Amino acid sequence: MIILGTEELKQAESVLKQSFPESIKVYGCIFNINRGKPHNLEVIADQWPDFTVIMYNFTVHCKKNLVVDICHKCLYLNSLTFSFIFDVFSSAGLRFVPLSAAHAHLVNSTWKYGGDRNSYNSVLNYISHNPSLCVIEEGGTEPISWLLVYQHAALGLLYTLPQHRQKGYAKALVSMMAKNLLERGHPVYCFVEEENDSSYKLFTSLLFQSSPDYRAVWFELNKRQYMQI
Repeated sequence: MIILGTEELKQAESVLKQSFPESIKVYGCIFNINRGKPHNLEVIADQWPDFTVIMYNFTVHCKKNLVVDICHKCLYLNSLTFSFIFDVFSSAGLRFVPLSAAHAHLVNSTWKYGGDRNSYNSVLNYISHNPSLCVIEEGGTEPISWLLVYQHAALGLLYTLPQHRQKGYAKALVSMMAKNLLERGHPVYCFVEEENDSSYKLFTSLLFQSSPDYRAVWFELNKRQYMQI
């Protein structure tokens, strides 16, 4: 196995971009590494430059097909092909602003895979180093809806407090974030669990697309450790 250096990582980013969506998560990680995002990750390939497998931590991209159980759909956006009107939110006194470190506890408490110190640290890291966006009511300080970006560049942790749902906040957040990221050349994608029909409908309504031949799978190793293929 070979640990990739600076020049190899630049080459890997270019190569992986040609095999979306299968490569998109490792691509997103390398995309951030190549732009100086803080992390402690090493990217490893089985050989170079004609690699068959390239990975970081427990995330693996293989050029050969794998037979696995289906868990997640990967949805991605190649260009800005939608528009969304935000005047109604501005007139209602709502603010769309980045999350702050003070919001990490709230986000962690509502996250399906959150609730402990490790997940809190992950959320705090996402907020501190990656783009985020939330909705705050006029005169308020706590967000009522929010969206983060993982270290591998995927959109995630999209959530709206139950009493504020069905108002279009999630759609607005995804639209605004996607526009901002695409303008910066950032990959725009997410993973949606197979049974999460509401999230799937939300993203596909904004013209995110998925490949019928590809699913991402997380294998649970123990209570808080996962391997994704």
